[in-house]
Amino acid sequence: MPKPLQVSAKGGPGFVLTKQSRIVARGTDADEVGALMAAELRPATGFDLPVVSGRPTPRDVVLTIDPEAEFDEVEGNPEAYKIASTAKGVRVTGASRHGLFNGTQTLRQLLPAFAASPSRVNTTWTVPAVSILDAPRFSYRGLMLDVARSFLEVDEVKQVIDAAAAAKISVLHMHLADDQGWRIDITNSGRAAGDDIDYTALTRVSGATAVLGNPYQSADGHTGFYTQDDYRSLVRYAAEREIEIIPEIDIPGHTNAALAAIPQLNTAGSSHPATEDEPVAPHNGTIDVGYSYLDPTSEVTYTFIEHVFSQLAALTPSEFLHVGGDESHAMTQRYGHDGYVAFVERALAIVHGLSKKTIGWNEYAESGLAAGDGVQYWAGTTEHAKRAVIEDGAKLLVSPGNMSYLDMKYHPKTPIGLSWACSGDCDVAHYYDWSPQEVIAGVGDEHILGTEAPLWSETIRGVDQAEFMIFPRILAHGETGWTAESLRSPSDFAARLASVGPRLAAAGTNFYDGPQIAWSTELAGTDAALSVGSAGSVGSAGSAGSVGSAGSVGSAGSVSVGLLAAPGTKTDGTAVTVDEVDDADSTGGSSLTAPLTATVDFGDGSAPVPARFTASEPRDSLHAAGVYAVTAAHTYDSPGTYRGTITASDGSRARFTITVS
Repeated sequence: MPKPLQVSAKGGPGFVLTKQSRIVARGTDADEVGALMAAELRPATGFDLPVVSGRPTPRDVVLTIDPEAEFDEVEGNPEAYKIASTAKGVRVTGASRHGLFNGTQTLRQLLPAFAASPSRVNTTWTVPAVSILDAPRFSYRGLMLDVARSFLEVDEVKQVIDAAAAAKISVLHMHLADDQGWRIDITNSGRAAGDDIDYTALTRVSGATAVLGNPYQSADGHTGFYTQDDYRSLVRYAAEREIEIIPEIDIPGHTNAALAAIPQLNTAGSSHPATEDEPVAPHNGTIDVGYSYLDPTSEVTYTFIEHVFSQLAALTPSEFLHVGGDESHAMTQRYGHDGYVAFVERALAIVHGLSKKTIGWNEYAESGLAAGDGVQYWAGTTEHAKRAVIEDGAKLLVSPGNMSYLDMKYHPKTPIGLSWACSGDCDVAHYYDWSPQEVIAGVGDEHILGTEAPLWSETIRGVDQAEFMIFPRILAHGETGWTAESLRSPSDFAARLASVGPRLAAAGTNFYDGPQIAWSTELAGTDAALSVGSAGSVGSAGSAGSVGSAGSVGSAGSVSVGLLAAPGTKTDGTAVTVDEVDDADSTGGSSLTAPLTATVDFGDGSAPVPARFTASEPRDSLHAAGVYAVTAAHTYDSPGTYRGTITASDGSRARFTITVS
């Protein structure tokens, strides 16, 4: 996921990753990619997985960057990669660092689902014998986070980056300023002569504001801002995972947060002319749009724009800066369409003067775009976007609201989200069954920059809710941008997506585990070490615990012996069943055809006992079913190392080891 260009099963035994396995890195930067892959796999496997150079053994994974390697029909695509897996080793070759990184993400998907677990599990880490050749359709496969209306902390953004990188998303568009808040620190350093604006007020004042509770979400938005060091750290973190950050400061509209912080912007020609009683615009935390604008006739406006975008350009390695340009309704009413166009033309000249290309929402397409600029189509007339692409040499970024906006409710019962762009059934299938080249007639792949799925945050609070609305729909959108049109099939996608659910659950990524997908289940064992002498319960995967009273060994206690990922389900403790009750959280989807129960053989000759299931996060209206801990009560009569087995009613089995000292 996304579907590769070519996949060929070789037959025969696959490769097994073991504690003797190493990652052999060849080529400049291959060791960096190897270090990331090792860091991703160490927690679940417990293996050292050293990154080395030199001659590989049959137990090793070989990572190579080789621009001169043969990539057949995807020759010349810098994101191309190929994988060859046999019992004698795995070789991943990329045409570039990005290509190799893509290959390692596919390799992770070839391992069992619990490879994504943050804690150690007991399973056989098999990669099937397979050969893969792959490269993307578009280089731009984007996700947008609106951190302006409701803020996400640095670690929350990194959490989203990790999950997006696993899906081969290549761009994170960060909407940093809107009417409700301003999220990027702008300093006074480098102000032009005569500029007396205190730019630090942007975050001091409007970093402390956010969207307020509204008819669609009772909770207020989260406040905060990124220091420039915070932003740099996000840019670096994303770049290590081959994600490019593109920042957006929306102008001339959606600017009330700037007007609330900077008195000089509140001129007679702005949406808020200053008065003695109200020198700056009051905070507006509603979800209204189109009312605010900067003064297109004032030179201070352009001084402000040049200073802000100059600092943003210096902080951002991307060739693009996003300038917004959408929903400037009140400005257009006052100054006419020509006034809006003249403003945007002057703003674009400033950004182009910083050696950056621009991206803007499709309303800005009439404003003298340069070749290579991007037009992000979201709604409305396609006429001007098409002309900018065909005549001016701009590129189309495809984000049709009804097929791309991730803040739309999955169904009418979804407690957060909006429904203006998509209503009724807006689950994952809807976000897959469309074609980028059909959004604007006559604009084909050669004119398309890529695809992007925006998540607006009028109703989203925190990363948990953000992930719930993003996944699994970003996987559908991402495959639309990656996979050749001729290879895409909704039924095939649904079948492959089913196995991604346990991976998301194992990784701790929240998602909507709805009824459109027959989500797979996966079982793995967890080892434990028990000691004598103090009362208590046994620790979970890989941790030490103690059971029993003083002087006894292994007295009856609830022992965690495994983990079960089963999206779309609930449990009463004794069985895991598909959530078929259409209540507030709607129904779930699952491959289970009957309640799943299990027995535990503790490996000491005693009879197997029934297992119990405890959800790490019970399924509800805003959470997928979390991973279930598989536990059972048992008494060991003597110290030793015991190898036990979990046997589930669907035929799956998992092994575990308990050491009693």
